[in-house]
Amino acid sequence: LSLLIPPYLLCDHNEECVTTIHNIINIGFSVIIYIMCEKNNKFNPPAPPTCWSSSVEHIIKATVYTYICHRSITHAIDSVSPYSTTTYALAGIYALWMVKSELDLILKRLQRKLPPGYLGFPILREIEFIRTISTGGIMKSLHEKRNKYGTIFTQSFFGATSILAGGQDDLNWIFNNDRKALTEVAWPPNIVMLLGPGAVANQTGKYHRVLRRLLEPYFAPRFVTNYLKCMDETTSDELESWCEAGEFHSSEVFKMYALRLFYVSAFGNVDEEMIASLHDDFKQWLGGFMSLTTKQIPGTSFAEAMKARDRILDTVDVLIDKFMSENPEDSERAQITIMGRLIYGKDKDDNRVMTRDEMKDNILNLIFAGHDTTYASISTLLYHLSENKDAMDALAAEVSTLSDPLTADELRNAPVLNACIHESWRCDPPVAGSFRKAVKELQHKGYSFGAGSVFNYSILMATTDEKLYKSHEKFEMRRFLPKDHPLYSSDIDSGIDPFQGRSSYPIFGGGTHVCLGKAFAQLELRVLAARLLKGYKVEVRNPEKVYFPVNGWNIEFKLTKRKSM
Repeated sequence: LSLLIPPYLLCDHNEECVTTIHNIINIGFSVIIYIMCEKNNKFNPPAPPTCWSSSVEHIIKATVYTYICHRSITHAIDSVSPYSTTTYALAGIYALWMVKSELDLILKRLQRKLPPGYLGFPILREIEFIRTISTGGIMKSLHEKRNKYGTIFTQSFFGATSILAGGQDDLNWIFNNDRKALTEVAWPPNIVMLLGPGAVANQTGKYHRVLRRLLEPYFAPRFVTNYLKCMDETTSDELESWCEAGEFHSSEVFKMYALRLFYVSAFGNVDEEMIASLHDDFKQWLGGFMSLTTKQIPGTSFAEAMKARDRILDTVDVLIDKFMSENPEDSERAQITIMGRLIYGKDKDDNRVMTRDEMKDNILNLIFAGHDTTYASISTLLYHLSENKDAMDALAAEVSTLSDPLTADELRNAPVLNACIHESWRCDPPVAGSFRKAVKELQHKGYSFGAGSVFNYSILMATTDEKLYKSHEKFEMRRFLPKDHPLYSSDIDSGIDPFQGRSSYPIFGGGTHVCLGKAFAQLELRVLAARLLKGYKVEVRNPEKVYFPVNGWNIEFKLTKRKSM
């Protein structure tokens, strides 16, 4: 750190003097760190060797920043141009601030406030993160870090330091703290802005509980069966249309299908022009999820995404007016649809829960949740079935026995259908994880996490844990079959009940922020899979793995009618 001082101010020709000053500074910083640790009474020698290796990273980075600071200050002093002097001075100040940040991180490592993990240099690490996603290396990266550090480690996500947790005990701990109100949601700033301030996904505390109490009854498994008839009819029409075309379709059509399901569930009919408009705007809106900044610089993906959000909200405004004009508060559709509950919902004191802007934010989130996660779920299921002919044949045989029209009880109790869906979600969960932030100091696995610490719980890591799922890299729907089923195999069974949706199968999250649309999503996928394999043969080609903004597979598919039809 003495390099910060220009050499000629340190008697550059007196080597003994320079060495003495170096030693004084080194000893001084050692004493400062020791005193700070003792003062906080948190000093615990880091037991795992990886903690020391992680600290070495900060020492190297602090050295680099120190050198940059030294050179910048030297140039600032020597420069005769005011512009150059200012530029070098600002660079030196920034480098000095980065030195302080690295010292803070070293201290947190020594105090066991941060798990091990490599953070990397700014900008370079963001470029590497985007490269990892775009080249499909995210699972490899996660497995390497799990093997090196365990199930909890430090990472940098878009410039912010967070703790990634992927073990069953880690997720249990996070979900329990969520229920105790010791954590709150902590999406990255760009996603918070895209979802909107009034969205239930961004809420915490009392208002979040009020919203959940209002909406949960209308997302319950029994309630969503109100949508079965319109889902079945819409699905049958879509499948017939795809088949009659006699060509391969991109899995992008599943996004339009999901929008039609939403629209017909809310209004009982379909406005194709409005659906097409929503589809185009959602594509642009999703582009903002990968933004590295929240600055709305003209022409950037985030600026375009926020413009698309404004257009979506204008469309949602029209949807709300349309619904209210066609369905007064005391009408049946106002009482039995999710759209009706969002618009007319009241709290226990008979007061309207949401303002108009909050309604719009939550309707946008509902459409998004059904739009991209549904598309990812369908294309991923078809990909895995096409790669596992035994599973596809078993599913086709089972759904051929289902009654027509489909019934909710038969779909809910179809073992192969549910096993295939659950295993598809396990292999490729549509949402890779979520974020929580500590509201007070928390203890876990020997670490002390201060208030404000951000946790990124990894669904991808949990569903690929060899301790939970044998041969996790394979699609094995038999692992979720009941023991009395002819295809059941004890060799692959993990004894995990996916219907419980706990930390061993966290596809829909957990804690107080568990996904509201779980039952709706399950019904959608059951109806589509049952109708498709009941009446058609499916051919899949050109699969492509994607990780962001949703996790799954892009495919091309072609339908042909079964001869029995």
